[in-house]
Amino acid sequence: MLTWLQRRLGLQTIPGVFFTSAGIAALFVAIAIPFDEAVATHFGQLTGWVAANLGWFYILAVSALLVFLLGLAVSRYGNIRLGDDDSRPDYSNLTWFTMLFAAGIGTILMFWGVAEPISHFAHPPFDGVTPGSERAASDAMTLALYHFGLHTWTIFAMPGLAIGYFAYRHHLPMRISSLLYPLLGERAFGPWGWAIDVIAVLGTLFGVATSLGLGTLR
Repeated sequence: MLTWLQRRLGLQTIPGVFFTSAGIAALFVAIAIPFDEAVATHFGQLTGWVAANLGWFYILAVSALLVFLLGLAVSRYGNIRLGDDDSRPDYSNLTWFTMLFAAGIGTILMFWGVAEPISHFAHPPFDGVTPGSERAASDAMTLALYHFGLHTWTIFAMPGLAIGYFAYRHHLPMRISSLLYPLLGERAFGPWGWAIDVIAVLGTLFGVATSLGLGTLR
């Protein structure tokens, strides 16, 4: 049934992954619309708890990944092509940089590039800091540079590098589940892999929705 529907819609996806992801997302929207205030309250509390209790982990993890990527770039593994040995880039370095910048933070930078430091300056996120003070200004710029600096690109580069390596070097499907092929083997293309892809799709959907929504409204 799902395969037939996929063909009718002309989708180039795995039926189980697409329809499961779409079903969960649609169910969430159907529940959230009539109870929007309650959902907003609960998610606001959850976000606050994560920021208060796991903020250190985010900073530590991303900093560790940044060091790892810099080390990888200068090591002998940095010379491995994301493709066959005789492949060459389709675009120049400047063109690649422009596309990555525009697709990565171009939309959100139009709004938060100015709004974020001003917001932190007027409402310091750290306890004991006076709004509008010199310390508030310093912290505001520090957080803005952290969010739009090398750490942000580390979050983009790590999954992009991993997916690109397995997709273009080993010619595996361009899915998150392909990253686990060395561990799962052929099971990465079965139910286990599909479950991983569903989680990845939902994480991407809910993660990107906020950024695109804010960028569109502005």
